[in-house]
Amino acid sequence: MLTALTVVGIALAVTHTFVNGFHDAPNALALPVRFRALTPRVGLVFTALVNVAGVWTAGYLLTDWIIRGVPVPHDVVGSATIVCALVTTIGWNILTWWWGMPSSSTTALAGGLLGGLLGARAVDLGAEDPLTATALLEVVVPLILAPLAAYAAAWTLVPPLLHLLRHSEPDATTFRSRLALAIGAAAVAFGHGIHHGRRAAWIFATLLLCAGVPDPLAGPAPWLFLVVAAGLGTGTLFGAWRIAYTLSSRMVTIDPFRGAIAQGVAGSLLFLGGTLIPVPMSTSQTTAAAILGAGRQQRFHTVNTRVVRGILLVWALTVPACGVVSGTLLLALSPLL
Repeated sequence: MLTALTVVGIALAVTHTFVNGFHDAPNALALPVRFRALTPRVGLVFTALVNVAGVWTAGYLLTDWIIRGVPVPHDVVGSATIVCALVTTIGWNILTWWWGMPSSSTTALAGGLLGGLLGARAVDLGAEDPLTATALLEVVVPLILAPLAAYAAAWTLVPPLLHLLRHSEPDATTFRSRLALAIGAAAVAFGHGIHHGRRAAWIFATLLLCAGVPDPLAGPAPWLFLVVAAGLGTGTLFGAWRIAYTLSSRMVTIDPFRGAIAQGVAGSLLFLGGTLIPVPMSTSQTTAAAILGAGRQQRFHTVNTRVVRGILLVWALTVPACGVVSGTLLLALSPLL
């Protein structure tokens, strides 16, 4: 049973990495493509390469691994928990893509892991309570604190930067904004590669540890990061344009100048959250909140309230929905464990 779970888990981990790249590509590209800072084809190739660079940076320059606070046991129950969480997260990503909603893979996976562990504990397959303070922090930071910080920073920066450019010609401002959007796309994609590269590496490493294989992250593991980089980069090339349309047009009406501010804020926070202040962050929620904050700072009403309410509802349902589904799957598997 353990061997079967390990094989299935690795296949699902590869699929999850691909779907994650596909689902999150609009975070970097929605505004640059909307304002013609990048063409769709060039943008996808560009962000795929930057995502790969972020994965390798996480692998060789950083040592702190995300989701370390969720106490997944290194045994058959741990393998089953990860399998159930991956199935749930992949399904949630595909469902929210179909809805065109920028949802968080980070909180979906954390919710799936917590739900699976709670399901295992309910049938006496796990002794440790997964709802630790550190585990809850893995959910609270990307779900609440990071979007609030992104919204506040983008909203605050618009007036002073607009004041600095008050004497600039409109064409010059648009050109500078497009340049900033292209740079911001690279920053968001790089931060995404760091966060999701280290998370995917953690998934693969934990599955192998559950199967009794020595920790591949204890030393250099180029094959592991090659698999992660290939999955994330390839998924990015396919780009989930349904979500891009929501970010660039449906959620809020925004101009290139404010879009550039949103990209800069999101990219800066993701970089800081992946390097200097290592905390789990959602690329989707951080980017969407920054766009909403910058777009809200305008003279005229530009926010589509119905769409924003739908996005917030999806964010609020991510952890409980994924937790319930993953826990149910674990209970269904429990007789075999």
